[in-house]
Amino acid sequence: MKTLTAARPTIRPRPARRNNTNRAWFLRDSAWDDVVWTFAPTNVLEEERPRSVRWDFMMPSGRCFTDPLYASLLETTKRLLSLMRTRALYSGLAQRPSTIAGHFIRLRHLLRWMDEEGFRRFADLDSAAVLQFRRAIAQREGHTGATVAGSTVRDHLTPLVYLHHFRDVLGDGLSVDPTRESIRLHRCDQRSGPYTPNTIAVPLVQGAVELLEHGAFDILRAREIYATAMLRAQRRGVHYSNCCLAAQKALQRISIVTPRGTQTVRSVTDFTDLVDRLYAACFVVISYLVGPRVSEVLHLRSGCVQSRPVYDLGVGSEIAVMVGTIFKHEADYYGRRHEWVVPPAAVHAISVLEALSAPHRLQTGRDDLWLRGRCRARPRGATEWQRKFTGPFRIPASGSIMYFLNRFARWLELPDYEGKPWHLTTHQGRKTFARFAALRDRSALFALAQHFGHRDAAATDRGYVGTDYALDREIHAEILEQSVSAWEHMLSAPELGGRAGSEILAKRPQFRGVRMKKDLKSYARMLVEAGLTLGVCDWGYCVFRVEYSACRGNAAGPNPVFREPSTCGRCKNFVVTTHHRPYWFDQVRRHEALLNEPVLPTQTLRIARERLEEARSMLRAIDSSTKAHAS
Repeated sequence: MKTLTAARPTIRPRPARRNNTNRAWFLRDSAWDDVVWTFAPTNVLEEERPRSVRWDFMMPSGRCFTDPLYASLLETTKRLLSLMRTRALYSGLAQRPSTIAGHFIRLRHLLRWMDEEGFRRFADLDSAAVLQFRRAIAQREGHTGATVAGSTVRDHLTPLVYLHHFRDVLGDGLSVDPTRESIRLHRCDQRSGPYTPNTIAVPLVQGAVELLEHGAFDILRAREIYATAMLRAQRRGVHYSNCCLAAQKALQRISIVTPRGTQTVRSVTDFTDLVDRLYAACFVVISYLVGPRVSEVLHLRSGCVQSRPVYDLGVGSEIAVMVGTIFKHEADYYGRRHEWVVPPAAVHAISVLEALSAPHRLQTGRDDLWLRGRCRARPRGATEWQRKFTGPFRIPASGSIMYFLNRFARWLELPDYEGKPWHLTTHQGRKTFARFAALRDRSALFALAQHFGHRDAAATDRGYVGTDYALDREIHAEILEQSVSAWEHMLSAPELGGRAGSEILAKRPQFRGVRMKKDLKSYARMLVEAGLTLGVCDWGYCVFRVEYSACRGNAAGPNPVFREPSTCGRCKNFVVTTHHRPYWFDQVRRHEALLNEPVLPTQTLRIARERLEEARSMLRAIDSSTKAHAS
């Protein structure tokens, strides 16, 4: 494998070490005593959209927080915010300006509540006051009209933990420990952000991959046709609306293959929507199949895909890696260089991004892959793809990416989750990737931490897949529910195939009456809790017993190394039902197509015939049991 592209440097030189005596080291174009604090940027996104906070907000008393009455409280709050910026509570590392801006909003709620209740110092807050503030936050209404979520309450109580932790440094801190006052603020008690359920994630990733594989080239061709048509019309000196009409007529000759079928570009709006969906598909593939943070995805540069030799896989073996920058927990405008192993689908997504951003990179001289043009008159139009477009150019914010993700999800017509449309966020891909890897191989936690760029595997364990105990509990809970569902199916199925199917049919009780479903579920759960290990896979069920195990399993369960359809098919623990018929039918089609290949060697053909006969025998067993029950 040759090097895919030549990478350019993605890291700025490390700045000079800051002066520790300068307490406003983290501010830009503002001083400690200014009314407005503008935080110094720590990455490209913050450089384009600097974060700032205002100290002259109104208090319930009608005064500004900058009035002399609050001078002591103001100084303490500023010192607290600077301590938050310098080091996080649990990791001890620096925090981003965006995180500090969020802490400031929650501190503002605390300060206003203190003014209403007559508190002038943080040290005056006792246990009763802390619990009273918590109840006040919990009773607030969110944007939907309902009370705020528990996570919002915990976020608003986080400044209290900082006030207690830094009480000796501040002088005016919190004397009581909020974590001991039944507030449950400790990190291990907090639920991490949601991952995308499999029923949503699978069609989402499939749709993104299909659009990139089948529609990316046509969308890029449509962009060139639009740019050329607009340029020709503008040279003729016609009105802008007539230019758009000429471009629309040129675009209507294009048909684009999408996951929803072949689509004709009927208007310029259709064209811009397709481009936005292509960007969303690129983000989905990179986020869900690689797992970087949204800031790391948006910081990717042209030529970020490289190859690395892997000597463990044999001579000349190479893998593709994505070279980027991690700014998490970095105090200054400096990021750690990092490499992620990427699958072919992600490599293709990056190549599509390089093609999309090529005109903007050529015009600006920058190498950012997510560089987008923005016209103030038409912020979401196709103006950025015109030849004469002069900018401004910027990297989209994470909120814009989230907007495009949810539009892309609605366009794919993803199924509802628990009766409601699922709301996608930019961090769910990383969470879903981590959970997928951890639930399938618990020993991969250290490798996952290296892949994510965590300084410590504990960060991966705590923030993405849970602590060892929490992960173990989640794994056992998922296995329990899978086993209960499988036992329900086997106890209610009219007939069962496989070598263990007849044994279960002979021994299972009969359930009748109006309480049949409830009794079935209770009996299935009793079997699982009694220790009857059940292996669930696409091709059947394994009622595991060590003495009959063909896969050489042990007391822990089936052996994942030797567990495969052929081994299961001849095992006395194996059960198959009509639920597994699609898998075996697909195997028959695959091996029949394989036998029609004229260039296959004899040994491969012999193996294909054996697998075909195994699949056909399973189908005969399933179909015969179904016919017997029907007769």
